[in-house]
Order: sequence, then C-alpha cells, then structure tokens
Amino acid sequence: MEDKNVTLSNGLKVHYYEWPASGPKLVFLHPSSGYGRMWEWTVDRLGGRFHVLALDQRGHGDSGRPDGDYSAEEYANDLYLFFRQIGIEGAVIAGQSLGGRVGMVFAATWPQHVQALGLVGGPHASNFFPTREATISVLGSAQRMLESKTEFPSREAALEALRTTRPRDREEARRHRVEHNMVAIPGGVAYKYDKVRVAMGLAHMADDLRKYAAKTECPVAILRGDSGAELGADLAKDISTCWKNAFVIDVEGDYALQMENPAGLAQALVSFAAQT
Repeated sequence: MEDKNVTLSNGLKVHYYEWPASGPKLVFLHPSSGYGRMWEWTVDRLGGRFHVLALDQRGHGDSGRPDGDYSAEEYANDLYLFFRQIGIEGAVIAGQSLGGRVGMVFAATWPQHVQALGLVGGPHASNFFPTREATISVLGSAQRMLESKTEFPSREAALEALRTTRPRDREEARRHRVEHNMVAIPGGVAYKYDKVRVAMGLAHMADDLRKYAAKTECPVAILRGDSGAELGADLAKDISTCWKNAFVIDVEGDYALQMENPAGLAQALVSFAAQT
C-alpha cells in the first residue's frame, strides 16, 4: 500500500491510497464519514487482480475541506479531475453510500472513464424515491451528524462510543476506524472528517438520481448485503430497473460490506468484473 497526495486543478488536496498491480484499475469511494483505508481488507482479498486506488474524498480523512455544496455532482467533478491528474483512462468504480452516489453521477457524466460500477451495500432508496417521508428521514440524518460528538478524551473512549453508535460493526472494524479515521488532538482524539461537510453531503441523499441512472451505459452491480435492512431484495430489484444494464448480487452481510465481509465483497467484485 502506498500513501499519496495530489493537488487537483481546482485546488483540492486529495489524499489517497494505492495498491499497484498489473490488473485493471479499481477505484474505491468511501461512504459519508468514511475514509480511503477502510477498503484495505477487501484489497487484501482481491489478491492483486486489480490496481486499486482508494480516495479520502473532500471533507474526509487527510483530504481538503473547501467551501462547496458537497453534492454528488461536486464530488464527481473532483473524481474526474483526479482521473486527469493521475492519468487514469478507465476504471471499475465501487462505492458505498456517498461513494455510490458519486459513482452514479460520474458514470453518467464521464462514461468513457467507467468500465463498470459497483454499488456496495446498494443505493439509498431516497435517491430514487424521494418521498416527503424519505426526505424527512434524510434531513434527520444530517441533523444527527451535526449534533454528533467528534472529539474524545482517549482512543478507548472513542472505541466505547462506537460500540453504541455502530452496534452492527465487528470489534475489529471499530478498532480500525479509531486507528485510521481519528487523529490526536490536545486532550484526546478527534475524527478526521468535517462533520459539517459530511452533514451537507448527507442532505443530498434526497436528491433524485434516476436521471443519472437512465444515462448510464456501463454495467452496474447492486452489491446488496443479504441481511441489510436498508435495501430489501424486492426494493433492490425495483431500483435496478432504473439502469439499462444492472443486476443485484447478494453478499453475506448487512451494509458496510468492506468492513463486515471483505472476502465476500472481493469475490463478488471479481465475479462482476469478469462479466463486464
């Protein structure tokens, strides 16, 4: 794993991780409040089949936190500039939640750069059926992020808090978050993400992304956690019809498959890529 930084033509500093290999390029995009290194267990199980890059997206990790609207469109433009800066002609893109929204917009807007798109955990129903009730839920999520605690007196205190806020995570995953998504500050530790920027991004979970799905030409896989409450099997099938060439792959797990079942996710990605 190589730890790198690049400054894009829009002035954004992007921190990213790279695992060079001779295979096709695979770009991982993390969810809201996530970080690029959260994909490393999945990369380990890909066995060098892909040349992998995993970004800290704007507002997250060690990347910049500029002013902006933090919409999927703005994030996708960052990704396009990243592709140009690094010299990536084409890649498979796999993203969860926020990362999936970015991938959806990117695949529709710059189709020449996307070989296939994987939506880890599946897309949010609120981006396809933005009902009044769904919008209320989305805005509630954004408000909870604004009110969330991001500083703790110690790593152990942060870990204890995660046991409450992320009860579905394995303990190993919680420890990974503390180790790689927090930074030492005077008097303790703090999350690396900017919760105000993250909340802005969460509010865009109510944006209707069906127009981007309709324009997408590449194959799309909805990599659904088979026990996930966020996206049931029937709803996943309904949403898949928004694309011209999309199908659902069930992976054992709940939602954050890269942390819960990296081996299963890696196997699903290899199988998907082989069909494209």
